[in-house]
Amino acid sequence: MGGVVPTVHDVAGRAGVSVATVSRVLSGRGYASSRTRELVLQAAKELDYVPNGMARGLKTQRSGLIALLVPEIVNSFYTTVSRGVEDVANANGLQIIVGNTDENVAKERAYIELMISSQVEGVIVAPAGSSAETLTPLITKNIPTVLVDRAVAGIATDIVRGDGVADAATLTRHLLDLGHRRIALINGHLDTSVARDREQGFRQAHADAGISVHEGLISSGTWFIDDAHGRVGALLDDVKRPEAVVATNNFMAIGAFRALRERGLSVPDDVAVACFDDIVDAAEIDPFLTAMAQPAYTMGTLAMQLLLERIAGTNQGEPREIVLESQLLPRRSGGERLTVQPGDVTHVSTPSNATQHERGTVVLT
Repeated sequence: MGGVVPTVHDVAGRAGVSVATVSRVLSGRGYASSRTRELVLQAAKELDYVPNGMARGLKTQRSGLIALLVPEIVNSFYTTVSRGVEDVANANGLQIIVGNTDENVAKERAYIELMISSQVEGVIVAPAGSSAETLTPLITKNIPTVLVDRAVAGIATDIVRGDGVADAATLTRHLLDLGHRRIALINGHLDTSVARDREQGFRQAHADAGISVHEGLISSGTWFIDDAHGRVGALLDDVKRPEAVVATNNFMAIGAFRALRERGLSVPDDVAVACFDDIVDAAEIDPFLTAMAQPAYTMGTLAMQLLLERIAGTNQGEPREIVLESQLLPRRSGGERLTVQPGDVTHVSTPSNATQHERGTVVLT
């Protein structure tokens, strides 16, 4: 075709049939003799014709597309969520369009408008903010929608998320149990539900232990590396620097490591570090990073399964909420501050999937 994209008219001309006949054959709707079908399919193959999915969607009201909007596509947590969504969607004959909102509500709004005009079958979104206004068009236009990781008040949809309060409390309690008292919380933007939940859990762990929170060590900002790098650096330059840092995502943990390295401070000897979401290939990092690992892949697969039920109409009931359990992975970056006497033996509690050198018994001499 000399570089020209073939059309349905070209296929009709090659097969010697009408455009309507080509449409019936390629859509699988309506009658066409076996001979006619053979002519049309052969012509389409020879011309390397690809049906226009959007045009087909206008007639069938089905695009075969699912929109997935995430705030940080380069973060391994959301990459893994995306893979879970994609695997279930593909297994059900659907394709995924991924939009990266960069934690920007205006960008999220633009993507939602685009997805609506593209007639997507449904939308899975990890919201960039807390306002229902951005997501409301999806609801008013009856587009099946599932939230993942983050909640938004006023949006009545299915949601799959972790328990940010309980998880943050567990991670903070782990550091408190190790003897750390001046613990910094490097958090994301409080406009997101996960940031608010994780601060609540951080405070809860202190309250349960009867230990005061150092308010000056609580820092909120963006979820990105550079911002966390600067915020942690400012805390480290204070006369009373923190003994430990809880980063509420793995990007901010990286920012914390950078700030510590610039000041010649070691982990965990000078400052302990723990974070949400395990980093891919974390075993390559020395010291190993203590993390609260969320089941990101499962989060994605469940979100897509809920969406499929809404699309198919097999579940038209009240919005459902699935809260998944996370796993604490205690590693050396948390720092061991044991108070036992020389010669005493203490058993180290480790996850069942810990590597051999992380398991065992510590003997102090």
